[in-house]
Amino acid sequence: MPEATSIAESDSDPDPLDGVTRDVPELGLIVRTDFTDEPSWTAFCTRLQDSEKDLILGGDDVDDNASKQPPQPDGMGNSEQDGGDDEDPEDEDTPPAIFHTINPSSPQERELLAGTSNLTILRLFNDVDVRPSPTPLRGTKRINPPNRLVDYHGWQEVYQGKNVWIYDTKSNTDQCVRVVNQSGDMYGTAT
Repeated sequence: MPEATSIAESDSDPDPLDGVTRDVPELGLIVRTDFTDEPSWTAFCTRLQDSEKDLILGGDDVDDNASKQPPQPDGMGNSEQDGGDDEDPEDEDTPPAIFHTINPSSPQERELLAGTSNLTILRLFNDVDVRPSPTPLRGTKRINPPNRLVDYHGWQEVYQGKNVWIYDTKSNTDQCVRVVNQSGDMYGTAT
């Protein structure tokens, strides 16, 4: 009888960021990587909340005063939600958020995220996996040298988890966030 394979200790290690990624009900994550312009961030958060309300309520019942408070900063590893029975009556009137914002408040956490690349953020807040790389179009050669994000010996690195958008330095001026794709859809594309 063959021996049962043992499970590596690392297979059952808790991921310290699961509380910020998997355990939140929102559909996507907005990660702040630039901390130089607080007024721009606050303006962005206000517009985000207004847009979420507008989308959920259909634009008819939006109360202009209810959405003026930006989301409170979330730590990266300690974003415990209030699980107590003391529910605020105002919370019942507030529609659910679509995006969970990650805006660390401690200087150490901010330093960790400041200026971080999109791919690093994707790796921090998603799980990595591999899949067969898409088949090249007819007449297209495989990339050389191989790249794990596009095609490495027929495999491609992909990510699973919540969709991630980045608030970076450019976001301070254009008030937009950048989506980070979790995988390439056709040969030659990547995250």
